[in-house]
Amino acid sequence: MATNDDMPEGGRAEKSARPKPKGNDRPFDMWLHKQLHAMYDEIAKEPLPDDLVNLIDKDAASIGNKGSSTDEPSKK
Repeated sequence: MATNDDMPEGGRAEKSARPKPKGNDRPFDMWLHKQLHAMYDEIAKEPLPDDLVNLIDKDAASIGNKGSSTDEPSKK
């Protein structure tokens, strides 16, 4: 017998790719999230050097020329 959780429709939200933490996992996940943000937020907010941005743009352009036009969003 199928439960409501097994049904694809019925007004409930889609399940995320990552399962919800259960039991004692939740406090650990919260602690880890806090620690990672404390360690890396400042670094992640730093601007990229211009030469690195140019290298990324150049690489993206070369890939764009080789791949199909569906890889890039349409320009309006």
